[in-house]
Amino acid sequence: MHFRPAIIRLLLCLLLAEVAQAAVPEDPTSDYRLANQALQTLLDSPLGRTLPQRAWKIQVLQSWDVNAYSSGDGVISLTRGLGWVLDDHEGLWAAAIAHELAHSIMLSPDRQPAFEAEARREYAAGTNPDDPKSAEDVGVRATHGGMLHLGGQRQVEYEADRLGMLLMASAGYHPDFAIALDRRMLSTIGEQTRSSEFLLSHPIWSNRQQQNERDETVPLAIFKQRWPDASRSPGGPPPPFGKVQSVTVADDPKAGMLVLDVKFEMRNVAGRQARLAAILLDHNRKVRTSRAEYQAPDGSLAVNTTLPGFDHGPGEATVRIPADALKSGDSKLFAAIFLVAGDWTVDLWFQPLASAVTPIK
Repeated sequence: MHFRPAIIRLLLCLLLAEVAQAAVPEDPTSDYRLANQALQTLLDSPLGRTLPQRAWKIQVLQSWDVNAYSSGDGVISLTRGLGWVLDDHEGLWAAAIAHELAHSIMLSPDRQPAFEAEARREYAAGTNPDDPKSAEDVGVRATHGGMLHLGGQRQVEYEADRLGMLLMASAGYHPDFAIALDRRMLSTIGEQTRSSEFLLSHPIWSNRQQQNERDETVPLAIFKQRWPDASRSPGGPPPPFGKVQSVTVADDPKAGMLVLDVKFEMRNVAGRQARLAAILLDHNRKVRTSRAEYQAPDGSLAVNTTLPGFDHGPGEATVRIPADALKSGDSKLFAAIFLVAGDWTVDLWFQPLASAVTPIK
């Protein structure tokens, strides 16, 4: 995986991370610990033990490019830029590493029969052993790519995603973490453009997400068979997904509030506190406030609306922002609205305010 994120997007996300309670690793030690833990868990799984015998190890590169790749000798290289995207979620690290491990089985025909037999056994244990999928969807599919066959190279990446999800399921990482990785890459660094070299050899993130959703059936069956209680699996419960669908802005002059009506949808929230968080941006700088009840530790304005009891499905909630924060009347005023579940920032919506309300003079 490789893409150089736009500097403005990266700086803005870092600026907003405090409000969303995202944990940015302070040094490579944190990245290495999570990556190595995920790698060892994957290798120690029944399916992981069928992989080619290599001196597998993690190498953290001091680069803010978002990149991961593996060498033929078992070294899996991950950049600090990727670590920033993955945050402290071990399941996301496992998804990235499982993809690289999957490439090794694709390049090792002598190991494929053992891999396929174990995957078939695990799938059949939780389903009908005569299910055709036990033979069709656990095999390693022949793919061919390269710089002279870019369409084929994208198929190689799709296949590595699919086999990676089988590895994850066997090791105890819910396949939804692979889909969450696609969604996080898309929301953090954006969709690849057609002028990007990355796009030429790798599928765009939205297409990868859709393909992983189609390929998830067999890995999910394996995961549920091996880990009936997801909370006891190495990766824990599946990651929350969701999206802010719309934001409507209105004035409440009597209360002195700016009212943002937010419609959203989420799933996999169970056991996590769901909330909406909002800050204001003036020329991409956080708006400050002197009102203690709305003041973040850095003095900026931050508003939180909890969603008690929310589990999954569509939802609607109101975020109320003190209107005196709009006294500048600047035309570049935006609200950044975070959809949050536990320590996961699920989605981020930017809402222009100047055209929707009349600032207070």
